[in-house]
Amino acid sequence: MTEQSFGFEDLKRILVDRVGLPEDVVKDDPDLTFEDMGLDSLALVEIQLAMEQEYGFTVEDEDAERIVNVGEAISYVNSRLAAQA
Repeated sequence: MTEQSFGFEDLKRILVDRVGLPEDVVKDDPDLTFEDMGLDSLALVEIQLAMEQEYGFTVEDEDAERIVNVGEAISYVNSRLAAQA
């Protein structure tokens, strides 16, 4: 079985399609925070739900609170995918 991976383009798709951010706001910068993109707590919950639905794992609330930027989101999803493999 091929190991699934999650990259910037996957996160960008969620931010644009599910949250409704304009594409030009989503930059490929691991240090760019969700707050810098203007996201509120409701948008962060939508991101969390999208990850759970699309990748088949639960994001614990404690984990979600620690994910504040693009790089952390990508690393988190990849670590969860690797644990599933």
